[in-house]
Amino acid sequence: MPEVPDTIQEMEQILPGGSSPDLRLNLQGSTLHIELNRPHRGNALRSVDCARLATLIDHLGTAEVPSVRAVLLSGEGRHFCTGGDLEAAGAQSSPRIGHLQRSLRRGAARLVQSLWDCPLPVVAAVNGRAMGLGLHVALASDFIFAAGSARLSEPFSQRGFAVDSGGSLLLPLRIGLARATDMLMRGGIVDAATAARWGLVTEVVPGDDAVQVARQRADELAAGPTVAIGETKQLMRSAASAQLAAAMDREARSVELTIRSRDFKEGIAAFGEKRQPQFTGS
Repeated sequence: MPEVPDTIQEMEQILPGGSSPDLRLNLQGSTLHIELNRPHRGNALRSVDCARLATLIDHLGTAEVPSVRAVLLSGEGRHFCTGGDLEAAGAQSSPRIGHLQRSLRRGAARLVQSLWDCPLPVVAAVNGRAMGLGLHVALASDFIFAAGSARLSEPFSQRGFAVDSGGSLLLPLRIGLARATDMLMRGGIVDAATAARWGLVTEVVPGDDAVQVARQRADELAAGPTVAIGETKQLMRSAASAQLAAAMDREARSVELTIRSRDFKEGIAAFGEKRQPQFTGS
């Protein structure tokens, strides 16, 4: 067991490859603020970003880092997270069979599971777009504070492939099967007010910056009885934890299948060309 880290510098050393400007860590009091910092890509997450962040979250949970008692997640710039980085993933290529399943398990699925199982309270501040994987990262948190600018969506079907990173379970758990079906099958955008009404987010914060209010909640939790909070969180989430892992395995197989369809190729081409896709069901 490595020595328990007690500073940001030591925590950065936990990350595979060391510290990176793409992921900012800021420890204020007992709250660790993790900020996604790829605003030029809408904070879209590459597989390597997911794996690095999951490693940090796992360490915080298992090593019981004494200096951190709550986690705040946010995104730099206009958007919280626009999902997985399709360009970085080489989505227009034809990966070897099984490659995508392995990539999801190492990256996006692992990150969502780590956040879901983290014994520390996790608070997300969502501004602008939270799409696909970005939305699921928020849904794996305990509290979601959304700015008025927040727009939440599940664009998978409009790209021609199946949902991944836990959306098939996390979304129905939050808002019920009927609303989740509409979001996942039609890919529509849900505004902040609607998200609050549905229970998709905890609260809408006036203005465009939810970080300040989210930090207040994280600091409140960090100053509380975090042993009892952690046990309560585990009691509420333990049954769904195995279900989440199984759901993400099924999702990975479905994604592997759908990326070999003509509709996927058309969906990605249309996305790159900024036009409506013309699907053929094949």
